[in-house]
Order: sequence, then C-alpha cells, then structure tokens
Amino acid sequence: MLKNLQPLSVFDYSRDGYIYLLNRLFDIGATGTGLFSFETGPTGAQIDFYDFVSTNEDVYAELIEGATVTVTGSAIPAYNLNRNKSSAHNAVLKAATVVTGGTTVSSELITASKGVGGLVASGKIHTLAPNSQYAFRFTNRGNTTTAIHFQMGFSEQYNGYNEIWLDTLEDSFVLRGEEQIQFTLLPNETINARAKMNSCRLAVIRQE
Repeated sequence: MLKNLQPLSVFDYSRDGYIYLLNRLFDIGATGTGLFSFETGPTGAQIDFYDFVSTNEDVYAELIEGATVTVTGSAIPAYNLNRNKSSAHNAVLKAATVVTGGTTVSSELITASKGVGGLVASGKIHTLAPNSQYAFRFTNRGNTTTAIHFQMGFSEQYNGYNEIWLDTLEDSFVLRGEEQIQFTLLPNETINARAKMNSCRLAVIRQE
C-alpha cells in the first residue's frame, strides 16, 4: 500500500506547518490610502484566509494584479501557525508608497459605524502566480482617521505541490494529499515516485 501523507485541507495545512500568518496594524487618514506590496516566490502563494477590521470608517480593500508598485522599508515578517515548524518562506510583504495601474482581482468593503468598528473575515482562497508582485490597497471612504488591522494566512506548498506521481511499467497516476492505493507487484517490478517538492512524504507499506 502507498499513501500520500501530505495534507489535503486548509485545516491540515495549518496543523502540518504549511500556513504562515501576516499581521499589520496601521492608520489611514481621512480619504487616504494604505498600500502594500506582496511578492510571491517560485511556487506562488495561496491566500487561505484573511480578515480586515476598521475602527471608525468604511474602508475599500483591493487585491491588485499587474500594477507597478514602489515599496518602502523592510519586509514584514510572517510566522508559521504551527510553532514547532520553521517560519522560513519565500513571499515578501512590504509597505508601499505608490501603486499604479494593474487590475483589481478581488475586493472587500469593510463597513464601520463610528465608535463600533467593522469587520470582514473570509475563507475565500486566492491562488497567486509564481514570482509575481501584487498590491493591497486600502482606501478610507470617510472623513476621519481610521485604524486598520490586516491579517492574512497563506501557504506556499499547496494543490499540485502536495501531489505525488507514481510510475509503473504500464501506467502513471497521481496520489493527491491523504489518498492511498493498494495493489500487487510482480517479482522485480518497481515503482517510481516523484513530486514537485522534495519534502513530500509517501508511506510505503509492504506485505509479502
């Protein structure tokens, strides 16, 4: 029996140490904007969940693709949700000063009552292209300063990166996360296993 030990669901990604969490608290002045650059690594990035909170005013939040982005400052760290695992990741989030052009591919409106605040939380999954720069733009739609808390969980080993391909003499097939297969091998017959990521785990249970 062969079993792919890679996680299948977002919850399993988190438990197994594949999800990193970004947090940022910042102020946006009246009718102003808050800008960030998010640059993905060689496997892209999958945004698995996010939430935005605004304390005073309605805020329009956008994820922008293909923009020209001017960044400032150092990278904002992200931390592994499984604190027993490494927080090393390829994606880089930085503050930005200018975002020009591009296409808004996703947006949210954070509606807030003064003194009460507003919240948008979502499990919508966004899969971002490899080695690409995206922008986040938060626009204050009111006439007073509002504080924004921005939180986002993302993974870099997901979907096809958790698949393991098996090649026999007669066929090729794929085991997705948590899938397993059982079959008989003839004497001297072999199986080749390959994956896009070296860290993929395959359990081999052999019974004579």
